[in-house]
Amino acid sequence: MRKARKDSAGEAKGKRGARAKLSTRREVASALGVHMDSVFHWERQGLPVVVRGGRGRPSMYDLEAVRAWLAARDQAARKAVEGPLDPVQEKAARDHWQAELAQQTHRIRQRELLPAADVERAWAAEVAGVRAKLLSLPTTYSDRLHRASTIDGLPGVERVLRDAVYDVLRQLAGTAEESGGGRAA
Repeated sequence: MRKARKDSAGEAKGKRGARAKLSTRREVASALGVHMDSVFHWERQGLPVVVRGGRGRPSMYDLEAVRAWLAARDQAARKAVEGPLDPVQEKAARDHWQAELAQQTHRIRQRELLPAADVERAWAAEVAGVRAKLLSLPTTYSDRLHRASTIDGLPGVERVLRDAVYDVLRQLAGTAEESGGGRAA
């Protein structure tokens, strides 16, 4: 009977009693032992807000509703992780991932897949080779360019530059063609 009086007294308070229970974001964070940013992120995820603040006014929260929302969210997360176990589905999923792993292992042994570190090392060596070849162009071809510009003019310079590019590309590709092959006359 005493409990019933408390309930009826609580109902009699109406809005005044509810207002006394409202808390700011800072108070909610302090009561729950979290950072204020956590309360903000929860609000974006659906945390109930009694009075939305704005222009210098803080949002107001019902601390009990916040605790209930957090409990429901945590329970839903636990249920999603634990979930009802279906042995057939679990076995099928395990078999699928074991088959994927076996296929990947086979491809690694066949050298169809390479470890990322090996690929990075090889790529770095290739980039260093390209860089070295490109940086050597000015010193290697400066005399030829000067001679071609003096004797043949612009067409001669274009020919020497084209030959230089093709030579570098052949060297980088590792072809065993003669240096004269593929040159435009």
